[in-house]
Amino acid sequence: MKNNLDVKRSLLIFNQIISHGERDDGRSVLNGMSAWYDFDGYTCYLAFNEVTLTLLFHGKYLIDSPSAESLAAFEKNYHNLISAGTDE
Repeated sequence: MKNNLDVKRSLLIFNQIISHGERDDGRSVLNGMSAWYDFDGYTCYLAFNEVTLTLLFHGKYLIDSPSAESLAAFEKNYHNLISAGTDE
């Protein structure tokens, strides 16, 4: 699946959610997107609805999405968070 995501922006969104989101069951949530990390901090996760973006070490990432529609909704929220982050 083609996507419009990049690791640097994804990490900026991750930081924005961790810094400004509300804590809920070990995750931080902001505008419906949740962020969390594994025990060593090397793997970070962003999730919205059914889609999970896994940010791996060395600038790689994986996307788990059941459909193109779900991915499009994730990307829309992702880009809204980028826009909100640049307005602060």
